[in-house]
Amino acid sequence: MNTSNYVRRINNYKKCMKILDCTYSIYIDEIGDFDFKKISKYSKSRNIYYKIENDFKRVNSLIDEADFFNAASILRTLYENIIYVVATSYDKKMIITLDTVPKELRSILEDNCRLLFTDYFEKEDFYNIYKYLCKIVHPSSMKELVSYLVNTLRYKEYMLNNLKYIMILIQYMYLNYLNKRIKNEDSKFDLNLIDCCTYINLVNISYLITNIKDSISIMKRYLFYDTKNKYIEDNAKICEQLSNEISKNQSIIEKNIKDLTRELDIQINNSKYKNQVNMILNGK
Repeated sequence: MNTSNYVRRINNYKKCMKILDCTYSIYIDEIGDFDFKKISKYSKSRNIYYKIENDFKRVNSLIDEADFFNAASILRTLYENIIYVVATSYDKKMIITLDTVPKELRSILEDNCRLLFTDYFEKEDFYNIYKYLCKIVHPSSMKELVSYLVNTLRYKEYMLNNLKYIMILIQYMYLNYLNKRIKNEDSKFDLNLIDCCTYINLVNISYLITNIKDSISIMKRYLFYDTKNKYIEDNAKICEQLSNEISKNQSIIEKNIKDLTRELDIQINNSKYKNQVNMILNGK
């Protein structure tokens, strides 16, 4: 690849990733529009409820500062707080004690997924997000690998953008609940935004995988004792299946992206976020 093609590819990548910033900005504004009194009757959760918006802002700032692990640590706590707010607002008989554990709260979301959220989420999603955050926060071989990746210029931006996507997915999960709680429906605008971000993160992950494939010894060095680990094997299979699906359905995916972005353009231009999105996309 000559220099001009390389520069063009990097510039296109950076423009693409700005959609994540646009979506974060829209979601954080929407989260601030909801009134606690309409969401929950559990008054003890009020202070934590009003902390959620500022914690999202803090996580986003840390990601922009390339402080990966502090961002991930706060994001995991933030995720637990969202689960707590949702669980206590739904289960009127729940008693919170010193012995209350995240799994107990999360099971309420899992067991009542269809009542609390739209069909976008499956019960397994709540645990999978939590497990991913725990793997990169707790000291482990995975954290050792991630620490290498986020401190290596070649991989750093891909890892930060993936974490930003996880944060945005949690934002959407929260908004999905809030909208269903108040309006008993999802926002089509919010749904289109998260779908677009998911496509964008697929591009981001594909770039990361391509680079890591060229340095497969890194994986072996950091995960030497985990080659038969179920978590590693399951995720390797998911990546392989995803890669195959993308290759088989590339033309369909491209059409879906064009249709999605066309609809999003209309929604953004008809919203109060038009100027805000243009400023982010133009780097102002």
